[in-house]
Amino acid sequence: MLRLWLCLVLVLSGCSTVEFYGQAVSGQLGILAKRQPIEKVAAETEDEKLKERLALTRRLLEFAEKELKMPSGGSYELYADIGREHLVWLIYAAPELSLEPKDWWYPVVGRQDYRGYFKEDSARSEAASLEAAGYETWVSEVNAFSTLGWFRDPVLNTFADYEEVDFAELIFHELTHRKYYVRGNTGFNEGMAEAVAREGVKRWFRETGRPHLVGKYEKRLGRIKQAGDLIGDSIARLKTIYEGEGTLEKRQAKGDELKRLKKNLRRLRGEWGGGLTSWIEDPVNNARLNSFITYEAEVPRFAALIEESGGDFEVFWERVKELEK
Repeated sequence: MLRLWLCLVLVLSGCSTVEFYGQAVSGQLGILAKRQPIEKVAAETEDEKLKERLALTRRLLEFAEKELKMPSGGSYELYADIGREHLVWLIYAAPELSLEPKDWWYPVVGRQDYRGYFKEDSARSEAASLEAAGYETWVSEVNAFSTLGWFRDPVLNTFADYEEVDFAELIFHELTHRKYYVRGNTGFNEGMAEAVAREGVKRWFRETGRPHLVGKYEKRLGRIKQAGDLIGDSIARLKTIYEGEGTLEKRQAKGDELKRLKKNLRRLRGEWGGGLTSWIEDPVNNARLNSFITYEAEVPRFAALIEESGGDFEVFWERVKELEK
């Protein structure tokens, strides 16, 4: 795949295109160069939590292959410390008065609703350019991604210190992308990966004799749904607003709706006793709302498909193929 990217850098026109693919190739090469077998890292490190996480990874991979029918193909059997807190920074963009996301075309994966950079300043610079062109933007830190089986993705220092629930969720999410990926359909891919990961975590806790953690996790998912319902309602109202007439009128109605969303989220935070800090205290715009849609909108459909498959992931993966058609 790196050869393909390098060839594309030479044939695609535009300095910005060359610069983007150049940093993508350089960033991926940097990860590949730092990979080491997890057995070697575990034997040499004095970090006990890292040792535990690497041992946990082995067990999660075995579980994913047996229970979720997702063999790792060598992914997460290696470890890499990339020397920074986050792996990439993703940019989402949308017009001021539309929830139609800006998308970008990429070789192999097709169109996606975001653009990723291995350096934060590059992402911020691109976001500034998009804003100058009239877009709203949202920049999000990401600590893992899947190369869809082209490379053996390693466990990274960027997520190795996650709590078990988040660590397992991430591994199952990224293995889903490796198992099945629909070119050019961001919502389909992310919704499927989230649904599989969440089901996987619940089964993992049951498999390891900790049903009380299933209840705790389901409470967390319930809160995600509560917040998601409020955000989804605002998205629906904004779509109606944007279909209306008059730029000034739409701007005013948009501002009122976003204020209402934050008020509702503050109320929800009060009921919970905390949480939702970023959604309440940071700016919310069309680009950020689209980032929510990307990951959450399709989750119920795939959760229902798991249930319709009788919880059998052999059946589920066949149903997914039919769903794509």
